[in-house]
Amino acid sequence: MQNDYKNIKQLVKNFIEEGENLNERFSVVAKELFTYQYQNNPAYRKFCRKRRITPVSINSFSDIPPVPITAFKEANLACSSIEDAEAVFMTSGTTNPEKRGKNIHKDLEIYNLSMKSYFKKCVVPDVDRIKMIILFPTREQMPNSSLAHYLDLAITEFGTSDSDYVVSQEGLDTEKLKSILLDAEQINEPICILGATFSFIQFLDDCLEKGMKFNLPKGSRIMETGGSKGRTRSMDPLELRKKLADLFSIPDYACGNMYGMTELSSQMYNQNFRHHYLGEQAPSFSKPPHWVKTLIVDPETMLEKPEGERGIIVHYDLANINSVLAIMTEDLGIKEGEGFHLLGRAEGAEAKGCSLAIEQFLSSTREERS
Repeated sequence: MQNDYKNIKQLVKNFIEEGENLNERFSVVAKELFTYQYQNNPAYRKFCRKRRITPVSINSFSDIPPVPITAFKEANLACSSIEDAEAVFMTSGTTNPEKRGKNIHKDLEIYNLSMKSYFKKCVVPDVDRIKMIILFPTREQMPNSSLAHYLDLAITEFGTSDSDYVVSQEGLDTEKLKSILLDAEQINEPICILGATFSFIQFLDDCLEKGMKFNLPKGSRIMETGGSKGRTRSMDPLELRKKLADLFSIPDYACGNMYGMTELSSQMYNQNFRHHYLGEQAPSFSKPPHWVKTLIVDPETMLEKPEGERGIIVHYDLANINSVLAIMTEDLGIKEGEGFHLLGRAEGAEAKGCSLAIEQFLSSTREERS
C-alpha cells in the first residue's frame, strides 16, 4: 500500500510538472488514480459498487463516478486514516456545526505543488515576490482551514518579508489595513491583497462610509475568494470587483477571484491578470489548471450538458490523491471553452438531483453495514 501511494503520487506529480494537457493522457492518469482510490478508499468503493462501476469499466475520466460533495460530511472518504494524516482540512459547518466535511491529506506534497504552480501563473506571473496583505486568520489560528493553509503558502512562497495579516480572532483590523495601504502609496510599493470576500466587503463598506479611497501603486492587485452568499452582507461578484477596483484605484484586470473548496486540492482562477500579463484578450470565465477537468452535467442523468447550457459543476482533480478525484458540487455553472461560469448554488430541479446523489451514497454505506 505504501509503495502504491508513492507510485500514484509520483505519477500525478509528473503530470502536473510536465504540463501535459491532452484529454487522452489525462484519462490515463485519472484511471490509474481511480483504481488506487477504489482499492484503498472503502467508503468510495461502496459507492462505486452501488453504481456497478469498477476500474475495468472505465474508458475515460468522465466515466469515473463523482461523489456528491455532501458525502464528505457523512463518511471519511480517504485512502488512509486520520491518525496517519499530515493535515485534515474541514468545512466551516455554518449550517450544522456537528457535521463538517473533511478532506484527509496523508501528506501535502501534491496539494502544495498544485497550489504553487497555478497561483504563480494566475496571480503573480510578473514578479518573484510581492508584499502580501492577508484578509484571513493565520494557519495557526485555523489549523483545519484549507484557505488558511493556502494563504500561508502564498505568503511564504511569493510574499516579501514584510507581508502581514490584518485579520485576527477579534476580526478585521481596518485601521491597520488602511495604514498599510497609505504606506504603500507613500513609498510607491505595489501590494497584493488576498482574502475572504466578506472581509473585502466589510472593508469596502467602512471606507465608503468614511469617504476614503486609495491610490495603490502600479502592479498592485487583489484576489478575493469564497463569495458572499449566506453572509449578512452580500454583493454581486462583478459589482464587488468594480467597486474594489475603484476603491484601490487599480485596473479591472488586477481584481482576481479564486474558486476553491475544502474537498478539492486545486484551485481555479479568473484569467484577467494572467492574460493581461501575456498581452492576450482575457476570457471572462474561471479556468482550471491542466490537472483538473471540469464538466457541467445534468445531476440526475450525469450526462454532460452542451456548452452554453447550465448544469451542476463536476470537478475531476488529480491532485486529490488521498480522497476522491471526482466530486459533484452543489454549484451551478455554464461551460465555455476551457473554463466555466459560476452561477451560484443549485436550486429547484438541480438541487433535487444533488439530493438524489447523496441518497445513493448513504444507501451504499447502509447496505454495507447490514
